[in-house]
Amino acid sequence: MKKVFPIFLYLSALTALSQEDNILKLIRGTGIDKYSDITYKSKSTHPELDDVTNYFFDLRDCKCFEGSPFMVGLKNKKTKNLIVNLQGGGACWSGFFKCKEDVTIEEFESIEDDLKNTNEKALWSTIFIPYCDGSNYLGDNVVDYDQDGKIDHWHWGIRHLSAGFNLVQSELDNLEKIFITGCSAGGYGTFSAMLMARLKFPNARIYVLNESGPGISDGNKNGIWDLVRENWGMEEWFPSQVDKSKCSLLPLYSWILEHDLLIKIAMFSSFQDAVLADEFLDISGRSFKKRLLKDTEIIHQQFPDRFKRFFIKGDSHCVEDYLYEIGGMNYADWVGFFVNDKAEWNDIIE
Repeated sequence: MKKVFPIFLYLSALTALSQEDNILKLIRGTGIDKYSDITYKSKSTHPELDDVTNYFFDLRDCKCFEGSPFMVGLKNKKTKNLIVNLQGGGACWSGFFKCKEDVTIEEFESIEDDLKNTNEKALWSTIFIPYCDGSNYLGDNVVDYDQDGKIDHWHWGIRHLSAGFNLVQSELDNLEKIFITGCSAGGYGTFSAMLMARLKFPNARIYVLNESGPGISDGNKNGIWDLVRENWGMEEWFPSQVDKSKCSLLPLYSWILEHDLLIKIAMFSSFQDAVLADEFLDISGRSFKKRLLKDTEIIHQQFPDRFKRFFIKGDSHCVEDYLYEIGGMNYADWVGFFVNDKAEWNDIIE
């Protein structure tokens, strides 16, 4: 044992150096960390949850879609495990406005209670980064949507994520596990959030649970992909090495899985998600299912041990029943097996 232990430390050091030399340089090259100096200006205890602190930011650094104040909530349990909870709430772009536009001090969401219903027993701190940027946490742009010559809307999703992760880095030390999750807009937000998490915590194990935010678009059939990229300013941070011709965010998952051995990704969706297909992408449920299965299968084939799906029949949006069961496996246990690195975590297609 005396000989094995130093070798283990040596290999661990090599892994850390590999992470630093590869994925960290690639992510820094995107410029996504340019808001690393954003800090909160005030804080107060959550009005209803005594163990949650709300942190508020200067409007010059962070504001919601229409200019209202932005805040994040932190439940700090002094643990080595962190939940990053992103929120759903639609999307907005030129000619289309169906998004959550502000934040209230009463808001706080965490998947922590859902994890308690699984085989997961560890304690978790939670950073809740609410949604109000209109760009699925992907935006880095200001726009003049009424075309009167004055900026009137702020797609500041990247700033909001930065505010949350900067806070976590200052308040929590040496995290070992980071569990990033969100539904709908929050699911789409996992694509950018995972990059920030890796930069802030180079050696943490990262688990991404994307619920009903699969990153697919209309394939630019209706011009939506080009519109959102332009309106949201996604080119400001999107990695140049990732194939943009797919009109999808999914290649970003392949990219980080290739370069980062300490990340795993789980995805939930219904086959014909009516909210995404009908309301936002303006494509048929059949087309949505075809793209969903085809594009995610590519990733699963590339990384079968670190990218797996829980896809269900129907057109529902987000998880309605954590005990939904397919072939003897319910969703809650599947999530627990995922975050605990258990062999029972399998790719499940209904």
